[in-house]
Amino acid sequence: MTKARPRRRRLRLTLTVIAVVLVLIIVGTGGAAWYFSDQLLAVSHGPSADNVKVLHVTSRTLSLTSDSGISNQGRFAVLWPHGRAVVGPAFGPQGQSVTRPIVSESGGLHRGEKVRYDVFVYRSPADLGLAYRSIRYSDPLGPMPAWLIPAAGSTWVISVHGLDSSRAEALRALPVLHNLGLPDMDIGYRNDAGAPSSPDHLYHLGASEWLDLQAAARYALSHGAHSLVLYGYSMGGNIVESFMAHSALATKVRAIVLDAPALDWYQILELAAEQRDLPGVFSAVVERVVACRIGLSSLDPIDHLVTQLRSVPPTLLFQGTADSLVPPRSNLEFARKYPRSVTIELFSGANHVQSWNVNPGRYDRVLSRFLRTHLGCSTAGCG
Repeated sequence: MTKARPRRRRLRLTLTVIAVVLVLIIVGTGGAAWYFSDQLLAVSHGPSADNVKVLHVTSRTLSLTSDSGISNQGRFAVLWPHGRAVVGPAFGPQGQSVTRPIVSESGGLHRGEKVRYDVFVYRSPADLGLAYRSIRYSDPLGPMPAWLIPAAGSTWVISVHGLDSSRAEALRALPVLHNLGLPDMDIGYRNDAGAPSSPDHLYHLGASEWLDLQAAARYALSHGAHSLVLYGYSMGGNIVESFMAHSALATKVRAIVLDAPALDWYQILELAAEQRDLPGVFSAVVERVVACRIGLSSLDPIDHLVTQLRSVPPTLLFQGTADSLVPPRSNLEFARKYPRSVTIELFSGANHVQSWNVNPGRYDRVLSRFLRTHLGCSTAGCG
């Protein structure tokens, strides 16, 4: 009896320690999963940090420290507190710095200045010399902001930007749309700066934002549009496909353009976990936490590799091969799922939503040819 008691005490102590460790692991994993879900869902409109340094500047060239998120190819803008420059592809030996030609510059740039890259290049339609109106469209949450760039056609484009981004994201395609005579309604949606917030102040990854796109479609159809083209960037692509899955107005859509669309959140979260050397089980926990926080039992309803869309009009999908946020394989799978409807165009070396930047000439030609083909354009224009 006396020997059995110490054994029982040791067993109880061991079991208690195991239980405490398990609780700590569960609590720690849950807390980390909540933190990572917050990185995805929490709304933040603060400007990106000026984290690139000007090493040398002449009237024609600009030398900068490297930025791993930006391709050495292509065209980008560089911003600083009192100015802006548009720069071209890097040239010469590359290492810790890159040298780019200056396409245009205003504001005065000096050695040692801290700047940041702007993938979107343009800040408003005015930068492209195009007339536009700032409008508000009626939405269940309240008036939503949009830019309306008028043109002669009766087929309207509705452009939908990505997660925690802005309407400026869609401006790079605007010259092609305008030259084809397609009015463009470049919309803001819930949780945007200047737009009503969602009740929980969280992004829903397309699960509820498609209702704002539906409200924008109603506005367009009641203001002269006979049909629609939907153009979605990143999470905006998920919003577009969620609209196609749920909205009665999907029948009004003649064509879709997607740029690095976030169509499969499972693969996106798995890639993010891999990049941080986190175990696969952790991404599964994050998936459940994310789904729970946006009112879903799983992410299946916004995984468009799982959902079966009722209608898939002609779709053009741009995808960079070096996308560090959306795995290119997920969009290749989407194209294989709908081979009769989806045409995918891969841009070598392009990071997330940077296909246009890497090769604007090719991007514009592909976009123009696709719209002309599927909208039945004449020499006078489309729609």
